[in-house]
Amino acid sequence: METIPKTDCEKVGFFRKTHGIHGELILEFEIHFEYSVEEAERFFVELEGLLVPFFLKKDGLRFRSANSAIVTFKNVESEKYAKRLVGNSAYLFKYEIIDAPVKSLKSQFEGYILIDDAIGEIGMIEHVDNYAGNIVITVQFRGEEILVPYNNELLVEINDAQKSIKLKLPGGLIKI
Repeated sequence: METIPKTDCEKVGFFRKTHGIHGELILEFEIHFEYSVEEAERFFVELEGLLVPFFLKKDGLRFRSANSAIVTFKNVESEKYAKRLVGNSAYLFKYEIIDAPVKSLKSQFEGYILIDDAIGEIGMIEHVDNYAGNIVITVQFRGEEILVPYNNELLVEINDAQKSIKLKLPGGLIKI
């Protein structure tokens, strides 16, 4: 049997404790691995010095906070089995590590003008923040601070030459 070399992997966190009686676990991870954890289909769990793959059930990962998630693995269906994993480290392959996109968005969009597809110019983007995996843009509109959600589905256009970003914002978000 072939083993997974630890040098090919990066530790993203550890299993703090069980959650409930159906084999769920609390995975505590470093905040900069949030996007890697979100995209993972399996984790390697260090057991007796070896990295053992555990595959997530469908919808087997739910974020609990910015640095913890409730994880449900296939074939781990009891609290007794899950307790064997508590305290052990969780790894992903190094090539699966995703850099947090908010860093690039922050440097890219701060100072840009936010434009709504329907309303027009809203104002200059002051901040780009990440709240537990949700990217939020802060902008001043008519003297009032507005928090605007950002995801690729809302994106209409980015114009680097004019330093503007156009979004199709949800109705009712901005009072005219």
